[in-house]
Amino acid sequence: MRIKTLLVVVAVTLLLCAPAAFAQNLLTNGGFEMGNFTGWGGDQNGASVVSGPFYVYSGAQEGSFYAVLGPVGVDGTLNQSFTTTAGGSYTFSFYLAAVGDDPSDFTATWDGNTVYSATDPNTGGAWQLFSFTETGTGHDTIGFSFRDDPAWIALDNVSVSPNPSSVPEPSSFLLMGSGALGLAGFIRRKFRG
Repeated sequence: MRIKTLLVVVAVTLLLCAPAAFAQNLLTNGGFEMGNFTGWGGDQNGASVVSGPFYVYSGAQEGSFYAVLGPVGVDGTLNQSFTTTAGGSYTFSFYLAAVGDDPSDFTATWDGNTVYSATDPNTGGAWQLFSFTETGTGHDTIGFSFRDDPAWIALDNVSVSPNPSSVPEPSSFLLMGSGALGLAGFIRRKFRG
C-alpha cells in the first residue's frame, strides 16, 4: 500500500510541476542578472549592463540589472545560441524601453530572420513586452542589433522557452502515472508471492 501511495504522489507531482519545468528559459543570463554580458556574444560596443536608474529609465523590468544599448554611428550586436528540439514551438520574448531618440534603431532576429525592427523605437520610456512564436531547428540563435546616437535603448528579461503547446498534455502524465501504478502492483505481487 505504501508503494501505491508513493507512486500516486509522484504522478500528481509530475502532473502539476511539469508545465513549469518545461517553461524554463533556454538562455544564459537572459535578464542580465549576472551584472554583465555572460552568455552573450556579439559586438557589445556602446552597450553596458546597469542597475538602478539610468538615463530616463527608473530601473530593471524585473530583478536588479538590465542592458542599456547606445553605440554611436554604427549598430552594436548581442547574440546567443542555444539547443532546441527540431520542429518544436518556442516563445522568444524580451522587454524593451525606448524614447524615440533620433537617430536610433533596434532589430531582433531568430536564426538571422528579422522578427522585430524599428527605427527610432518609442515605448514612452516604459518597459514593453515583445513576444514571438518561432520554430526550433535543433540549434538556434537569437540576435539583437541596435544604435542610439544621442542616448540609450534599454533591454531586459530576454527569454526563449518551449510553448505550452509543446508541453505534453496532462493526459500523457496521467497515462504515465497509471503505468507506474500498474508496475508498482506487479512488483508488489511479485515480492509477496
